[in-house]
Amino acid sequence: MRGLGLVASLMAAAAGSASAQLTTPQPTTRLLLLPLQAKTPADSAASIALMDAVREKVGASARYKAYVVPKAKLCEALKASDFTCDVLLDPSQASLLARFLNVNAYNTGTFERAGGAMTARVRIVDIGSSGYAFLITASTANPGTTVALAEQISQRLNAIIRAGELARECNDRRQKGQLSQALESARKALQIEPNLTAAHLCMGTIYEAQRMPIDSQLAAAERATKGDSVNATAWENVAHIWQTKGDTLKAIDAFIHELAGEPYNTNLRLGIAELLRQHKQYPRAVQILDEGLARAPGEQRFSDFKARVCIEGELWRCVLDGFTAKVQADSSALGDSSFLKAAIGAAQSLPDTGRLLFFSRAAARHFAKSGAFWKALGAAYVMVGKTDSSAWAYKNVIAIDPNDLPSYLAVGQAALAAGVYDTAKARQLQTAKDTVGLLALRRAFVEPLDTARVYVTRALALSDSALKRDSLAIVRGGGRVDTVRAYQARVSENGTLKLNAAVILLQGGSKVAQAGAYDRAYPWLDQTLQLVNPSTSADTVGPRQQIRVQASFWYGLASVATLSAPYGEMVKSKSCTDAKAVHDRIVRTKDALILGSRVHAPTMNAMLQNLGRFEDQMPKVKQAFKCRNF
Repeated sequence: MRGLGLVASLMAAAAGSASAQLTTPQPTTRLLLLPLQAKTPADSAASIALMDAVREKVGASARYKAYVVPKAKLCEALKASDFTCDVLLDPSQASLLARFLNVNAYNTGTFERAGGAMTARVRIVDIGSSGYAFLITASTANPGTTVALAEQISQRLNAIIRAGELARECNDRRQKGQLSQALESARKALQIEPNLTAAHLCMGTIYEAQRMPIDSQLAAAERATKGDSVNATAWENVAHIWQTKGDTLKAIDAFIHELAGEPYNTNLRLGIAELLRQHKQYPRAVQILDEGLARAPGEQRFSDFKARVCIEGELWRCVLDGFTAKVQADSSALGDSSFLKAAIGAAQSLPDTGRLLFFSRAAARHFAKSGAFWKALGAAYVMVGKTDSSAWAYKNVIAIDPNDLPSYLAVGQAALAAGVYDTAKARQLQTAKDTVGLLALRRAFVEPLDTARVYVTRALALSDSALKRDSLAIVRGGGRVDTVRAYQARVSENGTLKLNAAVILLQGGSKVAQAGAYDRAYPWLDQTLQLVNPSTSADTVGPRQQIRVQASFWYGLASVATLSAPYGEMVKSKSCTDAKAVHDRIVRTKDALILGSRVHAPTMNAMLQNLGRFEDQMPKVKQAFKCRNF
């Protein structure tokens, strides 16, 4: 609002001074000198005093070459907008004041004091073809005074004003086609101020008119940046020349320098970001846009383009921050399924467990019939270690789609992860020889784990059923290509499912076996080995074989430890059917112990010796029972 008031008052001030300009001859250029931004509030008074002194000195010494807006006129304009006379304007306010006072150039800059030394950086901004664009750095030794520093700055400004007049003369002559005379004017300007931006810019346009090599034009454009390192015109010329030479990355660097001189140029900033995006310089593009948002937080074009760059560049942290900011600004975004999918995807890609949980919870709440969102929530709970909540989420998936087989395995995995055996307590009970207490402890540990095996078994049964349906579809469809492909896809899915199921069963069986509950571990491990049973003689490598070796170790332990019970029942029953079952188990167990020896040979060798006692008895059992079925 204060800026708008400044605009209105300056328009009135400009109109009021117009008649005076008609009667009193004025120099061709008007220069506005303002206080510099102080590094600390305590330096503000010194900054004001410094530029007051500079204004008076330059106004007197250069009165025939440049009109320096006096302090009285400056105060009049500022007070009309409720500013104090001695105010430190920021760059945007300074630009506004300069344009409505109809000056050709104005200054920005900084002032700081370190101990007794003073340093000033005064940048002259050319907005009306003054030729004064330049950056002056002046400092004083300790102890320094504003008077001494003002003298340095004034001398430099006087030189720039004289050189600027020649730079304007260069441009006038160039426009009239007097190229050689224009070049001479530029050279005279450079004799006064070797790095004067306007003189080098004029020389560059002359070189272009003379069709000199492009490298000569580039050299002139780059020299123009020496006197004013953030001069927008100079850097724009450099950028366009690099584009002509075909080096877009160097052109982009030049445009970024140009932006430093025009930080509020929205179109320039967006253009640079687009060039960076095209060249896959995604982090730099985000940096440029973030700097724009810091200056203009409400600029939606910056926010939208940043989101596009972050997604395209797979800068997931940036993407996720954008989604979070959007929700903070408008919580209704959580009711948009597309938004939630993108946010969940970004959180999964990082991964960011906290925000994955936040967005997946919101998704399951707003879209309770979406199995995909419940799956995302289940995965989020797994990542944060909330296994019970994970199982609950995956059970909701199954309720929505009973044929979602991976969710059955996910429930099984969650149930398995929840089971933790209290080994310290078990050790105490073993030391105390409390077998009853030890059995109860094992039972309390094992029984909840049975849920995992139940869900794994259901998934396997559903998968086999679906495989049979697809096989029948091939027969009924006469071997159509689409039905064959569907069957092949089902076979592939079934193989993956069985492999994942085997992993879960192996984990469960080994956990139960390690707790000493071998009788409860045996079914887990027996089922594991059935799933990874070699399909061919060449099936001896890969993940199936790795599972097979580990499962054989634990199966061998569990089988030998629990073989006495079925053997004793067989002896009592004198049944050849039972005898064959024991015989087959001994054979399987022996094979498992041999394969499991890759895990730990001494343990397996000891188990083989124990198994040998049963194996030696089987021929006698066969003879006594007169069995012919094995």
